[in-house]
Amino acid sequence: MLELGPDNLIDYLGRTGRLSSADAAKSYAEALSGGVSNVVMRVGVPSGEDFVVKQSRAQLRTQAAWFSQPERIWRERDVLDVLSRVTPAGVVPKRLFEDRDNYLFAMEAIPREHLVWKSSLLNGEVDASIAHRLGEILAAIHSRTTNDADLRERLGDRTIFDELRLDPFYRYMAQRQADLRPALERLIDETMATTTCLVLGDFSPKNILLVPSESGSDGQQPRLVLVDFETGHFGDPAFDLGFFLSHLLLKTIKHAARADDFFDMIRAFWSAYRGEDFQPADERRTVAHLAACMRARVDGKSTVDYLTSEAQSFVREVTRDWLLSPPDRVDSAFGDLRMRLKAVCSC
Repeated sequence: MLELGPDNLIDYLGRTGRLSSADAAKSYAEALSGGVSNVVMRVGVPSGEDFVVKQSRAQLRTQAAWFSQPERIWRERDVLDVLSRVTPAGVVPKRLFEDRDNYLFAMEAIPREHLVWKSSLLNGEVDASIAHRLGEILAAIHSRTTNDADLRERLGDRTIFDELRLDPFYRYMAQRQADLRPALERLIDETMATTTCLVLGDFSPKNILLVPSESGSDGQQPRLVLVDFETGHFGDPAFDLGFFLSHLLLKTIKHAARADDFFDMIRAFWSAYRGEDFQPADERRTVAHLAACMRARVDGKSTVDYLTSEAQSFVREVTRDWLLSPPDRVDSAFGDLRMRLKAVCSC
């Protein structure tokens, strides 16, 4: 595999005919920030539309050793194609071309003026309308792919999901947390036994882009764009819910002084998701995934960098209780966390 970077990408695109010689002479490539598992580069084409090239790597960029098969890039391509059919236009980028020998594909570039929702949340910017729209989008993805026999066959292999989620999150902790091992191992077994619908496995604020409306007028809602689908598979929708909610609750803990605002936003998401009258996910298992994912971002292979040591200890206490005795309802978990935060927050 030819490993590409900003220094050799334009030459590669010219040699393979993806850019004309005239365009290659004027174009440039830049690395984009993002996750730890791929190289993502934006190609600026002065005489045309910019596009993004994404190439997978065998070793991920984490402190602890973490490997995954580069073939996962094709799973991302397949999931992207499915999402282009089951979500409204513009929610996912259009795919342009691929190179199987070099484990890469290209897609349309998102306007540079976009914001990453994660950054907004870390800055304490709360917008319940965004969360509500995301609840509707995730419900549509789950509902429109439920019991799809073709997708179950095409996306049923969960090796990549295991390599990038179950193993570095759940098994890694189970090997180091003896008291949590039975609960985590049971959760892994339940997850692998559940095949309900398309599950993204990385429905996260860092993969949600906010694109300003074209009119730019005040009051216009930004366009929401989802990216990064290599962990997609046919499986347990409770994982998507737990994974996403874990990100929101961790940021609620970071901004404990504004917990009520964050909980209003979180409930807006949950209400919208359930508003489709589609509830394929077991709520007890959703809470278990929520707890395990929160704990993994403190004690797993890929940890968050925005929580104080006191906040990390708080996460450990809450998630231990939820893993050993998960509440039966997601709303009950929200209420429990809110009560605990009020008890420890001096704001």
